[in-house]
Amino acid sequence: MLDKKYEAERIEKKWHKKWDKAGIYNFSPDSDKKVYSIDTPPPFTSGTLHMGHIYNHVWIDIIARYKRMRGYNVYLPQGFDCHGLPTELRVEKELGVRRENRDEFLEKCKEWTDTAIKRMIDQFRAIGYSADWNYSYRTMDDSYKALVQKTLLIFYKKNLLYREKHPVIWCPKCETALAKAEVGYIEKEGKLYYIDLDVDGHKLTIATTRPEMMPSCVAVFVHPKDERYEKFVGKKAKLPIFDREVPIMADDAVDREFGTGVVYLCTFGDEQDIAWQKKYDLPVIESIDEKGNMTKAAGRYAGLSIEEARKKISEDLIEGGYIRKIEKFRHNVLSHTERGSCKTPIELLPMEQWFIRVRESISDIIEAAKEMNWYPEYMLQRLIDWSEAMDWDWIISRQRVFGTPIPFWICSCGEIIPADESELPVDPRGTRKKCPRCGKQATGEKDVCDCWVDSSVTPLIISRWDSDPGFFNRTYPSSLRPQGYEIIRTWAFYTIYRNLILTGRPCFKDLVINGMVSGP
Repeated sequence: MLDKKYEAERIEKKWHKKWDKAGIYNFSPDSDKKVYSIDTPPPFTSGTLHMGHIYNHVWIDIIARYKRMRGYNVYLPQGFDCHGLPTELRVEKELGVRRENRDEFLEKCKEWTDTAIKRMIDQFRAIGYSADWNYSYRTMDDSYKALVQKTLLIFYKKNLLYREKHPVIWCPKCETALAKAEVGYIEKEGKLYYIDLDVDGHKLTIATTRPEMMPSCVAVFVHPKDERYEKFVGKKAKLPIFDREVPIMADDAVDREFGTGVVYLCTFGDEQDIAWQKKYDLPVIESIDEKGNMTKAAGRYAGLSIEEARKKISEDLIEGGYIRKIEKFRHNVLSHTERGSCKTPIELLPMEQWFIRVRESISDIIEAAKEMNWYPEYMLQRLIDWSEAMDWDWIISRQRVFGTPIPFWICSCGEIIPADESELPVDPRGTRKKCPRCGKQATGEKDVCDCWVDSSVTPLIISRWDSDPGFFNRTYPSSLRPQGYEIIRTWAFYTIYRNLILTGRPCFKDLVINGMVSGP
C-alpha cells in the first residue's frame, strides 16, 4: 500500500543506497561491452553547485542512462577543478589567511576545497546523477599535478614551451597574467582628450582616452597618406609636462577617422602599440606596475593609481593650456571578464612569463576539430573563428599560490633547468638546484599554471594515459565531450590542442555544446 504522503528525502536516500550497493552505475573495465566514455566538465570548487551545473549535468546524465539502456559499458567519471583565483579569494576573505603565508595559505585552500567537493558530491547525489564515483579526480591531487607537469616537460622537450619577457595581459586587481580567452570587451563611458604637442613651434594634436599613459610615450604616428600631417613626419614632437621629445612616424595602421588622425604610441596601451614597438624597434618605458600604480618613470605622478594619474595629469594639461577639448566617449574597454566579480580593465605589461606555442599548430587544431562531430554543427565555427584570430601564444603562467607549480628552475646565467620526471609532482618554489652550465644555484620557478593547463588534460586523466595502456586504449578518445558554448575557446580549444600534441590524434568523437542558464 502506498504511503498517503510522499516523503521525497527518505525515499531518495533509500534508492541511492540501493543503487550504490548494486553498483548499477559502475564502469566495468573488463567487460566485453562497447565502452561509451564521457569527459564531463569538472566544476570549479570555490562554492556550491548552482542551477547552471544542474542544467549541464542533468542532460549529461540523460545521455549516460540512455547509452546504458542501449547496452553500452558507460564510463562516467566526475572530476573537480580545484585550483584558481576564486578559491584563493574565498580563503583570504572568509578565513583571513593571506597568500604571503604560503604554506598555511595552501593548506587552507586544500581544506576549503575538500569541504566544497564533499558538498558538491552530496548535491550531485541528491539529483540522482549517475556518475561512477570510483573514478572521480581532483586537479589538486598529487597524481593529477604529476601528469600535468609531465605534459609540460614533454612540451618543453618539443620546444613548445618557452619563457620570455613579453607584454602580457595583466589584471592589476588580481595581480596576475591572463590569457586572451580570459578577457573581453566591456562598453564604458569615457573621455577623449585632445592634447596639443609642440613641433618646432607648430601644434600637432593627438586624441587619446588615456592621458596617464603619456609618461611611456615613445613615438607619435600619423597615416602616410594623410596630407594634413605630411610636413610633420620625421620631426620630433615635444610631450607637454614631461618635457621630452619623441619621433613622429607614419604607418598604414593609423585610423585617419579616429579623433584627429594622430595617435601616440605608449608602451603599452594596446596591441597596436606592441606591434609598432616591435616593427620600429622603439624603446620601452614601463610607467605602470603590477598593482596598477604609476612607476618612477611617471615622475611626480609616481605612486598614483591609474585613475588618480589620469585625473591629475589631465588637470595639469588643462592648467598648462595643452588640452584643446575633451569629449564624452563610449568605447570598448578590454577587461578581466572571465571572473564576473572582477571585470577590471587590463593593462599590457612587459613581464617574464611562460608560453605554450599554439599559433603554429592552428591548422592542425582545426583539422582535428573537424574530425569530431559537433552538436549543433555551427558551434565548430566558433572554434575555427577563435583559432584563426589568435595572434599571441598561450600565456600559461599565473602569479598565484594555489595551482600546479611550473616544474623548472631558472639560473641567473639564463639556463632553464627542468625537473626530472622521477621527481614529479614537484614544487620548485623556495628551492634551489645546481645549474649544469655555470654551477651556480638556480632559483625555483615561483609561478603556477593557468587552470586551463590543468583541465585541458582531462581526457588523459580519465583514460589513464600515462599509467595503464590497456585502459587508455579502451577509453580514449572520449566518446563524448559535453560542455558550454562559452568555453569553446578555452576548454575545448586547449584540450584539442594539448591532446593532439601528446597523443597524435583527436581526443573526442562527439562534442555536445549547450547554452547557459540566464541569471536575474
